[in-house]
Amino acid sequence: MIRRGCFVPRCQAPRLLDPDLLGGLGLLLWTLAFLALSSALGVAQPLPPQERRTVSWYVANPWALEAVTRACRDDPGRLRGTPDCVNADQARIVVAEREARARAGMRPEAPAATPDAERTRRAEAEARRNQGDLTSPTSPRYWATRPVERARQLSYCGRMTAEQQARFYCDAARAAEAEARRPRS
Repeated sequence: MIRRGCFVPRCQAPRLLDPDLLGGLGLLLWTLAFLALSSALGVAQPLPPQERRTVSWYVANPWALEAVTRACRDDPGRLRGTPDCVNADQARIVVAEREARARAGMRPEAPAATPDAERTRRAEAEARRNQGDLTSPTSPRYWATRPVERARQLSYCGRMTAEQQARFYCDAARAAEAEARRPRS
């Protein structure tokens, strides 16, 4: 009888993954060899890190907010203090606040102040205040047109040394103050 390419009667070709090979350890040895080879070749690479999910990310992605909230409520003992659960919880508060403002007909809240946004806001406020007037702070005319800033500057000047007063336009602010107090005729 001929079997699987064997011309000798009752001959069987050995199978590579035969569990009886080496007393049942063959499959284990082959599995370990495969894992060692795949890790050496870089096949088994670690998963990429999960992107950072902040409160604003959850607000922008309501589908993820709902899924994470459901998971956190389902297993609060294990997930309660995780960053995702905390951020999702805060995002739900932000969403609820926005919805309440919209129902009440109120304007949405201002965007969060970042250093760049704050710098831009100050520059715009200064441009509106100056309205094209580019007078230098070394001139008394600069301080005459800005009485609130002049009062604040003079209060600062009272706490400065003489050297600091020269650098921070105290003489020009004092001259503008004297001109403002002079009676008009």
